[in-house]
Amino acid sequence: MALAKGIIAMLVTPFTSDYQLNEQALREEIRWALDNGADGLVAAPSIGEFLHLTESERVRVMEITLEEARRKPGTSTVAMTSGATTLETIHYARIAARMGYDAQQVIPPYYWRCGELEVERHFRMVAEAVELPVVIYHNPALSKFTITPKFAARLASIPNVIAMKEVLTDLQHLEALYDEIGGRISIYNTFRALLAGLMLGAAGGFINIFAVPAAVALIKAFRNGEIARAQEIQRRLNRCFPRGGEEALGHLGTTKVTASVVTGIEMGPARPPYMAPEGAAELIKQRLSSLKEVI
Repeated sequence: MALAKGIIAMLVTPFTSDYQLNEQALREEIRWALDNGADGLVAAPSIGEFLHLTESERVRVMEITLEEARRKPGTSTVAMTSGATTLETIHYARIAARMGYDAQQVIPPYYWRCGELEVERHFRMVAEAVELPVVIYHNPALSKFTITPKFAARLASIPNVIAMKEVLTDLQHLEALYDEIGGRISIYNTFRALLAGLMLGAAGGFINIFAVPAAVALIKAFRNGEIARAQEIQRRLNRCFPRGGEEALGHLGTTKVTASVVTGIEMGPARPPYMAPEGAAELIKQRLSSLKEVI
């Protein structure tokens, strides 16, 4: 199967003030994403704090996401199945497959450092163990492993691997990546390089929940041939949300705050010890009006 071409929304996992799963806020977040044009959903991705959830919480998030997605037929559903080991990943992959997810998102093991042989073994074992299509998630700041364009091409040859989510934004890397993949699997970019990816042939983007409306507007402008408009949306999108990415201190906390400000849904804090910098909400509110002018 193929995922929807377009915007796949990566959901944060809302918590109450005492760090319990907030199921109602999660349902509201999913409906907000779909109402704002998302073509698909990722349950409990990195910004959804999958590694901070108990197994029962993680499974419940997957259940709720699937329930809400089915309210809008045609919505692609992706479960983040990653674990610190291959066997843990396979465990969650089997759960997601039984539930009826369309695909699973998998990052290389993220605690002990791995080499290429180990990472390839990881993806092959997951892809072979469960008949649930695999989306490779490349995020070297979190996994401590860089997937080079040539290695990406090797991984793309594994049966049952159907797509890759790329967070890097360097144009030379992206050009080489698209050249090496050669259209054998779909590539989805991060919001910060969405337009560059589309110009190289991206299927769309795996987009943080707070950037969904702007990303939907950008992809619509691109498809309509309104390149200048798409460029302006991309510029304002990148200026609006604090830069630094996963390597920056306070990134996870800032993401939760940003999601709350943009959606109007209280997402609660990240689980300890992670915090947002002082003034994060005010900074987003100040920048958001400029972005809204072009979407």
